[in-house]
Amino acid sequence: MTILDEGDGRGYNEIYPMRKTHRSLGRFSNQFQPPLVCRGKKALLFLIPLAVFAWSADSRKSLALVLGQEPNDSAKQAPSRPGKPGETSSTPTTSNLVSGLEESDLALVQSAVNAVHAPDARVLAEALGTDLASTNEDFADSPSDALEQLGDLDGDGVPEYVLKRIRIASGDAPNATTEIDLKSWELFLLAWNGAGWRVSLLKQDFEPFEMTVISSLFAGSHQIALVVFAGPTVVPYPSIYQLKDHVVSLVWDGRSDDSDYQGYARGKVEFRVPESGGAPLMIISGRADPGLMHFPMGSKRGFDVQARYVWGGKSYAPNKTEYSANEDHTLYQFIAALHLHDFHSAYALIDPPKFLKTDQPSLEIFRKQIEGLWPEFLDDQIFEASDADSMATNPFEFVLALEDKLYVYTPSFGAGPKYFLTGLERREESGAEH
Repeated sequence: MTILDEGDGRGYNEIYPMRKTHRSLGRFSNQFQPPLVCRGKKALLFLIPLAVFAWSADSRKSLALVLGQEPNDSAKQAPSRPGKPGETSSTPTTSNLVSGLEESDLALVQSAVNAVHAPDARVLAEALGTDLASTNEDFADSPSDALEQLGDLDGDGVPEYVLKRIRIASGDAPNATTEIDLKSWELFLLAWNGAGWRVSLLKQDFEPFEMTVISSLFAGSHQIALVVFAGPTVVPYPSIYQLKDHVVSLVWDGRSDDSDYQGYARGKVEFRVPESGGAPLMIISGRADPGLMHFPMGSKRGFDVQARYVWGGKSYAPNKTEYSANEDHTLYQFIAALHLHDFHSAYALIDPPKFLKTDQPSLEIFRKQIEGLWPEFLDDQIFEASDADSMATNPFEFVLALEDKLYVYTPSFGAGPKYFLTGLERREESGAEH
């Protein structure tokens, strides 16, 4: 495996985020001190660096930094932060209504356990009118209320429990469409305070989720990592909760406006304890879809990305991002370099004699060929990758759709692990045909 590092993954494109495919419901896992083993995870082969960036003025700054160029002072202003995929805004009236329902449901659960005066799981389950889940899968996938033991989070000798409560659609309207009328789940944390059970709300939502108990981010305790897969493209968003004085509270949310977190398509979130010990790393993996090159949703085109986040005491921050090397990754790097007029970096991605069809290739010949044959690569253009399963004669074809015509590009590549471009042909088709 060949791995090159990238020190900071913050240049990832948030305006054109990675495309996603449907993900099945998550699972709950209880991991204390041991590292979390990546179940079903394939290693990313031949990972090489790439900064993926937003299609805006800040995109040029992000890519320029990766390619070793210094941005001018005007580009150093903090970019505006667009809304994250899968998020929906709520009016103040709706927000107040949701808050009121949460408080009402919290009081209902607390009332149900007030009569339980012993740290007995069986009696607790009976008071809540549900069964203690026998497996992690039973808890996460249960279509009805479920109770799961988390383990002793705060070290007081009594395990904590999480209750998943299904809230049925409100009102009598069978075709209700607003969020407040949809079937949703609520997660409540139940902690024994020595005299009775204290209930606090973890989260209320509608989408699939995963839960993990992770090793200590704060001295003397364990935390709950909750990952919600949001929106139609199923973007994973993690959040961290802490138990203190028998009450759970949110300490970090990857979905908040001030978070540096970026979710990926077909993505997953894992926590791994470093060999040296300490706070667990958060590993985010998935499928990349950068702004200058769009890949068909659900196709085999594209390349994988894996980002490592480290805990800084109050939040998780990106530390290293790695990308899998394949033909599409080379193609994207080539387009991105030319977009910045970085002919040197683009030249490093080709097999010069084959690409330029000469025994005496040079950077100057390459530059003149790009400027003369393919000037569109130097402009602000968005290219579309063809679906590998379509009728395309070349599995790596890509197109540029202009107002009155369509350019179709047919690249050729050398063998891995470098996948150098050995050729590029362009044909023009009438826009009326597409």
